[in-house]
Amino acid sequence: MIQYSEKSLKGQFPLNEDRLQVKKLSDDSILAVMADGMGGLDHGEIAAEIAVNVIVSSLESKTLVTEADILNALFSADDAIEKESRLRGMKMGCALAVACIQGRQMLLLSLGNIRISSCDENGNIIETFTKDSTFTDSLGGSYLTNCLRGKGFRETPSIENIELSKTFHVRICTDGFYNPDSKDDSSVIDIFGD
Repeated sequence: MIQYSEKSLKGQFPLNEDRLQVKKLSDDSILAVMADGMGGLDHGEIAAEIAVNVIVSSLESKTLVTEADILNALFSADDAIEKESRLRGMKMGCALAVACIQGRQMLLLSLGNIRISSCDENGNIIETFTKDSTFTDSLGGSYLTNCLRGKGFRETPSIENIELSKTFHVRICTDGFYNPDSKDDSSVIDIFGD
């Protein structure tokens, strides 16, 4: 049986640009999608909303979600962001994480700096499955080097397949959650299986 909890809190900026959705696909499968609008670009909250909605609507009716299904949903989300960017005449983008747990297998995709980790029974991180795609310049500015922004991808993003233990706790969180000093929006999804 899989259970989950989720929350999202606004940071120091006027809008919360984090978006998330969790869909139980069956008793032992769940889809979790989280996006964090890119600072420095216009309407990150719209890009995040588009990404989450397109990916969830593309995958929620699948009996068995495959790596190809996740990639197709990702490309559809990128196309939708590109169309909205053209309509508005501005650049927009977001970091993105997708986790689909089916039984004891987890397919995951991460672009940017949203982390997917396994936790112990106390919520302490055991292992982080994702790597941040960020660059910090000499002035301290931080930039996403891999993200969803309606411009396609230099190389096809990779989907990881992780085997989970019989009892598991998976956490997906934005930078405001794992780095509270950033004062960014803070979002977390905790998924528990037993």
